[in-house]
Amino acid sequence: MKKKLSYIFLLFSAVFTYGQVTLAISEVKDQKLNQRFTLTVLLEISGENMEQQTPLQMPDLSKFDIIGTASERNTIILDAKKGDAINQLVYQCVLAPKQTGKVKIGSALVTVNGKIYKTEPFDIFVKDSEKTSSVADNADRSNMYLNLEVQDKVVYKNEPTIAVLRAYSRDYDNFRKLGKIHFPDQPNANIKAVSFAKSEIESNAGMASQVIGVFIIFPSESGTVEINPISASFTNASKDKRISSNKVQLNVKKLPAGMPGHFKNAVGQFTVDLFHLRNDEIPEIDKPLHIILKVTGSGNLGSLHLPKILNSADYAYFPPKITSETAAKKNGLSGFVSAEYIVVPKKSGPVAITFEDFSYFDPDTKKYLDVGSKELVIDVKTPAQIAEEKTTLEKVNDYTNTVLETVNTPVLQTQNFKVKDKSTIDWKIVFGNLALLTTFISLFLIVLRKREKRKLRPQLISSPVTTIAETEELIRKNLSNHFEESIEYLKILKDNKDFINFFSAYSELNRETKESYFANTDSDFRAILEQTKGQQISEQYRVLSERIQIEKFAPFHSDEQMDELYNSICTLYSEISK
Repeated sequence: MKKKLSYIFLLFSAVFTYGQVTLAISEVKDQKLNQRFTLTVLLEISGENMEQQTPLQMPDLSKFDIIGTASERNTIILDAKKGDAINQLVYQCVLAPKQTGKVKIGSALVTVNGKIYKTEPFDIFVKDSEKTSSVADNADRSNMYLNLEVQDKVVYKNEPTIAVLRAYSRDYDNFRKLGKIHFPDQPNANIKAVSFAKSEIESNAGMASQVIGVFIIFPSESGTVEINPISASFTNASKDKRISSNKVQLNVKKLPAGMPGHFKNAVGQFTVDLFHLRNDEIPEIDKPLHIILKVTGSGNLGSLHLPKILNSADYAYFPPKITSETAAKKNGLSGFVSAEYIVVPKKSGPVAITFEDFSYFDPDTKKYLDVGSKELVIDVKTPAQIAEEKTTLEKVNDYTNTVLETVNTPVLQTQNFKVKDKSTIDWKIVFGNLALLTTFISLFLIVLRKREKRKLRPQLISSPVTTIAETEELIRKNLSNHFEESIEYLKILKDNKDFINFFSAYSELNRETKESYFANTDSDFRAILEQTKGQQISEQYRVLSERIQIEKFAPFHSDEQMDELYNSICTLYSEISK
């Protein structure tokens, strides 16, 4: 990456310059299918008042496999006295063409001071790759690459973004050799693993890929934050080594103006609750109470500052016990964080336990929301007041229990004669028994109804199929009927937000559809679809399969994304089942 500036300028052929902004892209010669090459983009901005308003937008690279990416940002001082400097960004990506013929590489875009700068698009011609010797082929097949893909690279400070780690290799056996994944600890970002579940291996133009990890990233400072590479162990030729992914740069925006004075660092959507852990316990002077402050919601729960209890002469307190229960999702960590305080009242009567004000920033509405301070008022009583409020029977029970617990007799174990408080009906047990009885009765009625239907069901006698055309028509009819049932079942699971069973049901539908076409793998099925349904249907199936794998291992599924995915499944499989 570190090259002389003159050499970089000679490398670039397409340059777009306006004033103090230079945007250039490297010249790419004709390539061969699946041959890797490096595409380099250079951005230079000079001038004190020149402000880059959008991140560098790369051209459409969907016709290439992205093997890896890297970037470097430099500042070149021209005149220290005048303050003249050039901010330089060099971005490189390793690509491999996925198709032959003429392929267009579009324009790279950036907006500076309200003006859009772009490079000129150009075409390259991709030829069929020639067969190489077995030695070179085996050496290439032993390679394994990791690529870290971040969904949203422009976020606010402490706002989460999802990163997907994908492995690439030409040898399917290499994916079994991947071992433990390690992500770095860095001071300017918090990284939390969402899932290490491996997706199905996908193959495209001889290059196979697999998702091996999903992470959630919380940048803790504004500006350009570079995420260090994520590494994994790889065993090759009986030797263990570590392979690393590319670095990723995040453009972290500062939080907007209007920040409340008591705002700490909470970004997301939250609610705050304050309550007494044991409501049936009568607060007594100089006796400890369990007070819990609970922050619930989604966002940076792992790093936010909880409101603290305020000092008061009416009570004393001890350092809290912090408890958290979170689950990683697309919009951050969802769950709660609670602080349990031991509070000892120092006076009788109403005592107000007060906590600090709390506010948070909602990235969806881009506004600060002030929850305010939380206060819990308890009525503290003295031992004499508690004794006066007891009934005569309760006083007799207390006196009797005291005698039986403190006075031992030589014959009787007096502890067994301890008078218990008057008991009440446990309605939870009553309702639980009724619910259990109702469940058994319902199951019994369902079994009886199924037996009656089985007895009354007429036996269908199918006419023999005599021709190949009739056999194909019967297969299409069965496939169509099965498709309608599966689609209806998928809709029910989607509406009920049962996404685990939704993806399981889709896998079953996909497996049975491939079996009906006598296909064992996705590659065979796409080839059959291209022959029978056309290239467009085959390409739609490939794109849908990739979307399914990405959405299946995503930590959060939005209603809009699942609706769009369901509609894509309906459209594609209705064409396949025709």
